[in-house]
Amino acid sequence: MLSREQSEAASKAVLEPKRRQLSLRQESNRQREEFWEAHRQKAVVGLVGFGLGGTLGYYAIGDVFPWNMVGLGIGFALATICRGLGIPVNK
Repeated sequence: MLSREQSEAASKAVLEPKRRQLSLRQESNRQREEFWEAHRQKAVVGLVGFGLGGTLGYYAIGDVFPWNMVGLGIGFALATICRGLGIPVNK
């Protein structure tokens, strides 16, 4: 039988690499989620700008195509600026 100190030392020796590996995996998952959240926010704001630009262009001028692209660009720019300032876009 091992004493209490010996069993704790053996447990630490076995479990410490697994804990380190788990913490590294959790950190990489967190970074991946943060990366995709930024792109998802840009996509949502860009699509809103796409629809809004197309709608305004249709009603104001009667043509959709160039104005929905302008709205898409403005939406992406707005999402990038908001993300840079730390303003949550769609939460």
